[in-house]
Amino acid sequence: MTRRSKVLALGGCLALLFFLCAISLAAEAEPKVGQQVGNAKFAKPMSDEDAKYLGLEKAGEFTLKDIKAPYVLVEQFSTTCPHCMHQAPILNNLYALVQQDPKLKEKVKFLAVGQGDGPEKLMMWKAFHKVPFPLIPDVDSAFGKALNFSPYPVTVVLDKASGKIVIVHIGAFESADEVLKELKKTVK
Repeated sequence: MTRRSKVLALGGCLALLFFLCAISLAAEAEPKVGQQVGNAKFAKPMSDEDAKYLGLEKAGEFTLKDIKAPYVLVEQFSTTCPHCMHQAPILNNLYALVQQDPKLKEKVKFLAVGQGDGPEKLMMWKAFHKVPFPLIPDVDSAFGKALNFSPYPVTVVLDKASGKIVIVHIGAFESADEVLKELKKTVK
C-alpha cells in the first residue's frame, strides 16, 4: 500500500468516525425533568369547544404560552400504537380526577398530540376512546421534534411560564392515581 493510499484510507476512516459521532450526538434522548421545550407550537384545535377549554382566543394555531393555565399535560401518542390504546382510558380517568380536584382543575390543562396523525384519524380516536380533552393533529411531529423524542406514548407536564418539563412519563401509566399523586406534589 502506497503512502498516498494510506493517507486516503485514514482520511476516509476519520470522515466515517466524524459522521458516526455526529449522528450519535444528534440522536434522541429520553425527555427529563428540567428539560427546556420552550414555547412549543401546536396545530389548530379540532373544535371551538377544545379551543375554549384551553382558553384560546380563537381556534387557530397556538403556542404553549397561549394556554390559560400554569401547567399543561401533553400526551404524545399515535392512533396506531397499542400502548397508546391501552393508556387512553387511564388518561381519561386522570383527566376526570383532575377535573374533580378544585386545586388542580384550573391549574392543569390536558391535550394530546397525535404524532403523524391528521384530524380524520384523531376524530375517530376521540369518538372510539371517548376522549374528553383536546386532541391536536401533529402531522409533521412538531412536538416530538420540540422534545427531541419521537417514541410514544410519552406524557409530559410543562410549566407554561418556563417551558420546562416538570413531570415526564415514558410509556403507558399503570394507574391514574399514581400520576395524580405526582401532579398534586408538583403543581403549586
